[in-house]
Amino acid sequence: MNILFTNAGRRSYLIEDALRLKRNYDNLGDIYVSDTSVMTASMWVSEDIKKIITPRVIDNPDKYLEILLNKSLKHNIDVIFPLMDFELPVLSENKGKFQKNGIKVIISDSKVIKSSLNKKRCYNVCNNNNIKTPKTWYEGEALDKSMMPFVMKKKRGSGSAGMRIINESDKIPNVVPDQYIVQKFIEGQEYGMDVLNTTNGEFLHCCVRRKALMRAGETDKAEVIYNDNFFEAGKKIGRAFGHKGNMDIDFIVDKDGNMKFIDFNPRFGGGYPFTKAAGFDYLRAMIENIQGNDVSFDRVGKKVAGAKGLKVFTYEK
Repeated sequence: MNILFTNAGRRSYLIEDALRLKRNYDNLGDIYVSDTSVMTASMWVSEDIKKIITPRVIDNPDKYLEILLNKSLKHNIDVIFPLMDFELPVLSENKGKFQKNGIKVIISDSKVIKSSLNKKRCYNVCNNNNIKTPKTWYEGEALDKSMMPFVMKKKRGSGSAGMRIINESDKIPNVVPDQYIVQKFIEGQEYGMDVLNTTNGEFLHCCVRRKALMRAGETDKAEVIYNDNFFEAGKKIGRAFGHKGNMDIDFIVDKDGNMKFIDFNPRFGGGYPFTKAAGFDYLRAMIENIQGNDVSFDRVGKKVAGAKGLKVFTYEK
């Protein structure tokens, strides 16, 4: 089984995990990493990594899809794990082209991807399933200025790009700008959650981390938390969305103890290393699941806290 991680960027921890699994599983073949340039950290985790260069998906989605499929066939790729938001809609709509060639793309159905990445659709799913979100205004809607401060973010944003807090009345737009949403700012503790579903979209497990520091839209310092209410919320989300594989989620607990969910990303995210450190090897679980094996986790794992470090990967030109 040859595995490809697409647009892996700085997610070297996933590639290191894949190499570790390869050493422990006789039927795992080569580990491939694709991105738009060889100057990509995850490509240089080990000399054993095989590299594939693709164009930027946002420049020409059709060309990206064509080249990715052709190179996957050339290198006998069996399984693809997409890791970037912008490629998810393209791959979810065209995963049948890969499946016809014996390539399994670990990605949710197109409807789930659209519902997750478009915040208006996402919050509609939440409202229909009693998953609490902050008060939200959508493009063209007038704001209730008495509810200031606000958070303004892109309707289809990735990470924290384009997000800003509005806390002065003269900076409040009369209506929400195109391609944006505005939310009531929730003061409280922010958490991240990984919700793992099987390849059939059935809930398997979730892990929650209390965020101590964010950097460039990703969790930098965190502590894994075990809380029955959080776990039940993760189970509800897994069943409501029916996604396949991992979903990276952000939520805030306000001063009254209410959970407010704000972001849903149907892929491995920046907080996953803390989930793995707590003893929940979701990548292994997905590989086992692909092979038709049942997987289970204990609800409670290790009590861990930690911070991401800095490691430089170099190569000779």
